[in-house]
Amino acid sequence: MPVIGSNPVSNLSSIVNAAAAKSSETGSSGGFKEALNEALEKFNKVGDDNAQATLDLLTGNTDDLSDTMIAAQKSEITLNLTVAIRNKAVEAYKEIMNMQV
Repeated sequence: MPVIGSNPVSNLSSIVNAAAAKSSETGSSGGFKEALNEALEKFNKVGDDNAQATLDLLTGNTDDLSDTMIAAQKSEITLNLTVAIRNKAVEAYKEIMNMQV
């Protein structure tokens, strides 16, 4: 059972790992797992791009404030989407756990 904490990325990773364990047990394809892993990789790339753009601006390697602000907004939107997906996954998980068998 995945542990739900305050870090959205680690929470999604733990949910993906739990889903991977279940799919390997049942032998089903990893379509959802692969899609979620790809989304997490894109989330990390956007965050890294934002960090690099901010660092370049602060160190004087670039004078383009607009690109840095765009990277920051992309990162914020991606984080909000990731948190929303995590919240929906946790909500679905809780609903499944509350089902009577």
